[in-house]
Amino acid sequence: MNSMMQVPPFENGKRYRPLSQHYKECFGEKVYKVSVSVADSCPNREGHNGMSVCIFCDEWGSAAYHQFREYPILKQIQINREAIRKRYKANKFLIYFQAYTNTFGRFKDLETLYQAALEEEDVVGLVVGTRPDCLPKRILQIFKNLSRNNYLSVELGVQTFDDDQLDFLSRGHDSATSIKAIQKLKSLSSVNICVHLMFGLPDETDAQISETAQLLSELDVDGVKLHNLHVLRNTTLEKLFNESKFSPIELEEYSRKVAIFLENLSPKIAVHRLSAVASRWDQLVAPAWTREKMRPTQFIDDYLAANETWQGRNYSFIES
Repeated sequence: MNSMMQVPPFENGKRYRPLSQHYKECFGEKVYKVSVSVADSCPNREGHNGMSVCIFCDEWGSAAYHQFREYPILKQIQINREAIRKRYKANKFLIYFQAYTNTFGRFKDLETLYQAALEEEDVVGLVVGTRPDCLPKRILQIFKNLSRNNYLSVELGVQTFDDDQLDFLSRGHDSATSIKAIQKLKSLSSVNICVHLMFGLPDETDAQISETAQLLSELDVDGVKLHNLHVLRNTTLEKLFNESKFSPIELEEYSRKVAIFLENLSPKIAVHRLSAVASRWDQLVAPAWTREKMRPTQFIDDYLAANETWQGRNYSFIES
């Protein structure tokens, strides 16, 4: 390693490119996500093609604000937006269609919901969570239309590019589907793409993590959101945990994996999150550190500093 290499000028002295830096470059100031729930299922829950629920997923899907999910979308926006505005003195917001799979079914309703959200006060764009196998042409056309005049970010639940690990998670799609989905979204040049990944899966290797970072850099995604595989109550993973067939990794080992990933990731890719946070503490089985909101991020920050490494340290761009 060249001793003259230095940490790139990331925001706030970070050793990775934080999402806040991306938002400031796009909007000129901090922007906050307002989570809403409009989807109530996904292909796995519907048993499409013999699929079963992902082993890590509880009854709430990925919803963070499940207590308001029965409200109409505009009411959800107003409640959550004003709470965030008051807490952070926020002025600009992105509406985050978060829970379950937001491009699964109800196609005729989606564009109406998206437009209604965009018309709300101080809303500057949308974030839509979905899966690699739920991007039909009709959805891509909706995304294309929306992104012409609005900020649109699509968060894609890839989790891993290893097919054996995808089978373990019961995802119901393969890695080739994930790559094709990213390429489809890349063809819509104005859509921001964030890929969700999980670390701490069975048979995961350092080489695999490094290769994943290199692949995402080559695919030119805009962002990544990292999660540690953790155990929630009433999930298949809880059963495996109780049978000693799965053990979640501890924070130090997870931090080491994150460091390997970041070292090999293009420094222009925004990091949305470094680890999972269990928003429903009573549903978390293990590991205990997943219920801590601030410590894991600080631990990873300290780990990167102690090991004198940073995002893109081992990344090299090769002209095609």
